[in-house]
Amino acid sequence: MSKQLSAGDIIEARCTRCKAVTNHTIIAMIGGQPVRVRCNTCDGDHNYRAPRVKSEPARKTSPARQPGAQRKPKAVMQDEQQWQEAAARLRSGQSVPYAMDRSFKKGDAVDHPAFGIGIVVDMVPPNKVEILFESGRKLLRCKL
Repeated sequence: MSKQLSAGDIIEARCTRCKAVTNHTIIAMIGGQPVRVRCNTCDGDHNYRAPRVKSEPARKTSPARQPGAQRKPKAVMQDEQQWQEAAARLRSGQSVPYAMDRSFKKGDAVDHPAFGIGIVVDMVPPNKVEILFESGRKLLRCKL
């Protein structure tokens, strides 16, 4: 048998200031439901928030993994193939060192200190260039 609630009664609610479930005094009610409460711990007034009901966490089931290597996305495979073809055409010393204040054009070979040898594949105005390295595409700053 549950007791009928009224203003002045004590109930449990989530306190927005304490950030916990604490005892509260009901200040206002509408239609038999508490609407406004005062925290008995911090004396903060706020709208009534019912305590969260703890439920069992749903078990995560992962799909069965199949043995073998994972397939790479088609775009990554195309980039790798494009880089391999471009690297085969390059002769040593043909690439220019990368610098942000240098100007590049499509097809230039660039030697970056961190990413290695790359090929300029696209110009991105106003001041960027997309370079294909062995590790993938990178968007780098330059002077167009």
